[in-house]
Amino acid sequence: MAKKLVQCEHCGGQGICTAAGGRSCRVCLTAAGRGKKQWGTVRCSYCGGSGKVWVEEDEDEQNATENSSQE
Repeated sequence: MAKKLVQCEHCGGQGICTAAGGRSCRVCLTAAGRGKKQWGTVRCSYCGGSGKVWVEEDEDEQNATENSSQE
């Protein structure tokens, strides 16, 4: 299986978590060392603030991509 670099779905590629109504979610706040009830925005813990994540590409998707690029 090949890996593919895609936009982080959690932060929308921004690198800053705003998943909880404009504020950072509990997971990202905890990862940043803040309390669960503290207000603020912190870097996304899912992508590490880069806005991109590596995902495993299924073989079927990979074959479809290769076939469409060859045409």
